Amino acid sequence: MSANYLRAFGESVADVPADLERWFRGMRELDERAHALQVELEGDCEKQLRLVMEAAAGEGEGGEPGSKRLKTNPQRAGPADEGEKGATAQVGFQELNEEYMGRIEKTTAELLKISAEKTGIAQQMYDCVDQHIRKLDRDLRAFDTEIANERVRLGLQPAEPAGDEKRRKRREGGSQQSSEELYKAALAAANASEPTYCTCNRISFGEMIGCENPDCQIEWFHFECVGLTDETRPKGKWYCKDCRKLLGKK
Repeated sequence: MSANYLRAFGESVADVPADLERWFRGMRELDERAHALQVELEGDCEKQLRLVMEAAAGEGEGGEPGSKRLKTNPQRAGPADEGEKGATAQVGFQELNEEYMGRIEKTTAELLKISAEKTGIAQQMYDCVDQHIRKLDRDLRAFDTEIANERVRLGLQPAEPAGDEKRRKRREGGSQQSSEELYKAALAAANASEPTYCTCNRISFGEMIGCENPDCQIEWFHFECVGLTDETRPKGKWYCKDCRKLLGKK
C-alpha cells in the first residue's frame, strides 16, 4: 500500500512545476506591462504639472490661464482682441488639462487592474501548493493508520505507546517537515526553468527596473538589489552601475 500512496502522490504533483513556471511567466509579463505604464503615467503627470504651472504664471501676469503659453503659438496669432485671446487661451488650457487627466485616470485604472491580476495569480500559486501539502498530510496520516492496523493484525506491539506526547509531536513534526520540503522542491523545480535576472541571478519578483543601455548584459534589476525604493524611484532614465561606468555617466 505504501507504494500506492507514493505513486498516487507523485502523479498528483507531476504538473505542479509546469503550472508554477506558467504562473511565474505570467507575473513577469504583468511586471513588464506595469513598468511601461508607470513610465507613461509619470510622463503625463509631469506634462500636466508643467501645464498648470504655466497657467498659473500666465494668471500672475494679468492674463487668462495658459495665455502666456498660447500667445506664443503662431497658429493662434491674428487680429483677435485681448478678450478673444483670453477666451481662446482658457479653452485651450481646459482641453489640454482634461486630456491629461483622462490619460492619467486611464493609466491608473490599468495599473490597478494589473495589480489585481498579479494578486490573483499569487493566490492560485498558493492554493495549488497548499492543496498538495494538505493531500500529503492526509496520505501520511492514512499511511500511519494503515501501518498501525497491520501491526495489530500481525500481533506486534504498537510502534509508539499510546499517549506518548513527545513521540506524537515528533511524528507530526516529521509530517510538517515533509510538507515544507515538498513546497521547497516544487518551487525549486519551477525556478530552475524560470529566466533569471539582476546581479543576484534570481527570478523576477517584486519591483524591478530596467537599464536604459540597450547593450546591458543584465537588463533588469530588483529594486532591493540596486538600493531603490518607491520613494527613490528614478523619474528619468536609469543605468546600472556597470553601464554607468562604461558610458561615463554619473
